[in-house]
Amino acid sequence: MYAVYKQTHPPTGLEFSLYCHFFSAAERNLVVAGTSQLFVYRLNHDAEVKGKGQREKLELVASFSFFGNVMSMASVQLAGAKRDALLLSFKDAKLSVVEYDPGTHDLKTLSLHYFEEPELRVRMGFGAPSDPRVTPNPLGSPWDGFWGSL
Repeated sequence: MYAVYKQTHPPTGLEFSLYCHFFSAAERNLVVAGTSQLFVYRLNHDAEVKGKGQREKLELVASFSFFGNVMSMASVQLAGAKRDALLLSFKDAKLSVVEYDPGTHDLKTLSLHYFEEPELRVRMGFGAPSDPRVTPNPLGSPWDGFWGSL
């Protein structure tokens, strides 16, 4: 017996948002995540408006779909990188580190982690009924504190 899943409608709500250097170090972007989609916006300043000051508009620059539901999201600056990477956590102790690839205009997976061993799940906080949450530790090693419970 095979199970087939087809999403009939894209997510309409947003769960997470952050402001980071997603495309390059020269510009910052608004990155928002719905259930299974990621949207990247650019803030455009409208200089033609006179009298009342500048007006800003959000421009959708890119969107990406996932096969799982995003449980949390954070951005990190990796050593030697020109842009920020995203830490995306998914259900059942899965973590993806991704960044934008300008050559393909798509997400590039830098690393995947699956904490499936029972001793890792308990030590990392996955024994709790809550969903995993990404929380990078700016003072310690890069792997200290990535996972926690809500």
